Amino acid sequence: MLIIESFGKNIFIGDQLVGYIKDNALYIKGKPFASITDDGVISYENQEIGFVDEDNSIIIRGEEVGYIDLDNNFRFYKGKLK
Repeated sequence: MLIIESFGKNIFIGDQLVGYIKDNALYIKGKPFASITDDGVISYENQEIGFVDEDNSIIIRGEEVGYIDLDNNFRFYKGKLK
């Protein structure tokens, strides 16, 4: 899957809508939070912190913290983000 298919989609923590994905950025509460490359590498403050795996799992600091759902939204597991 190309990550660009998620651009314009939403970000959820559990069932709560918290943000969206636009171009190469993840926005939380309307503010840019992290960047993401077209290949799924996630960076925060210019440091690579994670990636989207081939099976659409979202991996941050070596731990699965969420996934990309069938509608291409990012869904993070509640309580997994640190």
